[in-house]
Formats: sequence, C-alpha cells, structure tokens
Amino acid sequence: MQLHWGKEYLFSVVPDHIQSRLKEAVVDPHYDADEPFPHVNGETVTETAWLEGWVECGGILAFLPLFEKKLVSITHDEHGLVTASFSDGTQDTGNLLLGCDGSRSIVRNFLVGEELGKPTDIDLTMINHATGGYTAEQAVSLRKYHPIGKIAYHPDFYGNFLLTALDCSNREKPEEWKFQIQHCWWGPPYLDDLKDPKTRLEFYKTRCSKMCEPFRTAGIALPEDEILPIDQSQQWAPIEWNNHRGTVTLAGDSAHSMLPHRGQGLNNAMRDVAELFDAIKQVISGLVTLETAITSYETAMRPRGVRDVELSLESAKKMHLSDLMDSPFVKMGFTKQDTWKENRDES
Repeated sequence: MQLHWGKEYLFSVVPDHIQSRLKEAVVDPHYDADEPFPHVNGETVTETAWLEGWVECGGILAFLPLFEKKLVSITHDEHGLVTASFSDGTQDTGNLLLGCDGSRSIVRNFLVGEELGKPTDIDLTMINHATGGYTAEQAVSLRKYHPIGKIAYHPDFYGNFLLTALDCSNREKPEEWKFQIQHCWWGPPYLDDLKDPKTRLEFYKTRCSKMCEPFRTAGIALPEDEILPIDQSQQWAPIEWNNHRGTVTLAGDSAHSMLPHRGQGLNNAMRDVAELFDAIKQVISGLVTLETAITSYETAMRPRGVRDVELSLESAKKMHLSDLMDSPFVKMGFTKQDTWKENRDES
C-alpha cells in the first residue's frame, strides 16, 4: 500500500493526535529520507528510472470492523432511510450506505446490477505475497537500492518484479522483518496452469533465479512449503448509477478498481473519503440536501476514477524494457493526475 499524494486527504479527516502517530503505522518508523523509487533492469542491475513522489509506504489507518458480516440485501423505507441486511439476520439502518466493500463490491451490484458491476478480467497474472523468515543477512540485502521498495524488469519477461518492506520496525532484528514479493506477467502461464502450489512456487523460483539481486534471493530463499497466492488481474471503472436520492454510493475499490501499477488505489480512496466528508458536513450544516451532496461527489469522482483506471492499465501494458520510458508510471510517477497536468501546462 503506497500512501503518497493521498496523505493530504487522509490528514484532512483525522485529528491532530492521530496524524502525529502516523509513523507507528508505516513499514519502517526509522526511515526519514525522501528518496526516489528505483526501477532497475533485472538482468543487468542497470538503473532504468527513478520515480519521485514517495512519501510514506504502507501507512494504514483502520476502523474497527464487524467481522463475519455478509451483506445480502439493501432496502429503503417510506422515510428515505436505507437498511443493510446481513446473512446472520442482523440489520443496520441509516441515512447513507457507503459501499467500500472491495473490487467485487456487493453494493456496486445493487447500484448497477451484477452484469455491469462485474470487474473486467485482464490478461495479467499476479503472484503477490507477504513473507518473512529470511536470515538477518538476507533481510538486510533485500533492502538494497532502496530500503522501502524497488521494481525490476527483465528483458525476457513481459512483466515486472516488486520487492518492498512490510514491517522493518525492529532494526535490531532483521531476521524478523517482513517483505512483500510480487511478480506479474502478461500471457502464459495462466492461472489455471499454476493451480498446484508446488508448481507455482517452482515457477516463481525459476523466474527469480534469472533476476539480479536482491530479487533473486527474495524468491529462491523461500522455503519449499511456501504457498504463494495467485490472482487474475481485474479492473472496474465507474459508470453512472442511481444513488437512490443520495442514500447509497461507492468509494475506494468499489468505485474504481484499478491495477496496482501506478500505486493510485489507496490515494484515490483517501480522496474519496475526504470529499465525502466535506459533502456530509455540508448536509449537516443544512447547506445542501443529501442527494445534492452525494451526486456532486460522484460527478467529481467518476472522471478521476476512470482516468486512473486507464492510466494504471496503460502502465501495466508498458512493462517491456523497450517500452518502459513511455509508461505513464515513469512519466508521471506517483503524482496525482491533475497536479501532473498542471505542472506540464506551466512548463
């Protein structure tokens, strides 16, 4: 999870005493530098590009959820209130139901129907895994080039390798550090070809064996019983929907599920939250109706979501070393799209 331009939106909705504790949630509270994000040739270790804009990596601020709640229906009464009914027989009623239930959102299906709400499959397969268990020496080596994260591209693979720190808070015990290892690629082998966990691990280790360090060690040092998750990539761009007089809407991945190749998902979600927060404050102040406020939020959010879904897909398609410099990721980095456009216009 990369929190960069979204930090200002996060801080606009949390009190000062929470803002001052953000360091407790980042992957390495001892890291204070603001270094560019390295992209390297995974075969030769040549530095291909450096991306500005890294602010915080892995900062997570969570609400206390109610677990084992499965939404089964959404209804409205004659007073305009909305009720969420769950599979355990419980219900919750309120003025606004905000769907933040992920890329396969049930709330989204309620708003647009199952067919239109279905994410689009992308011919991009991804292994994405959180792991630890490295020796102290190995763990230290995994933070080479950049202590938080780096991406590598190999000329023989149409895809990339991501290696990031997940929890390096105990600087005295590197053997306790946790990392995220990710590999995504276009074309074969596909999800069905790698259903067997042992086959999947062997495939990943073989690919990592052809990479430079530290990507090589990150893969081949995994134990033989490690189970790597694998997924078919998907995306969904926001369309028009009936918000039922402002009582049901979407935010985050429910509203705009994008590929992770420009690190925009979390930051867009933070902007959604901040803009919804401002909209609700206007309703409470009596300045606008709930319907007007939520519709205004959606009108501003949709084009932003559509554009970042498109840019993320375009970045994912340009993972050949020969195409990399034309990628929106290299051209724009993590920058918010409207800020990048303003800077280009000024220049």
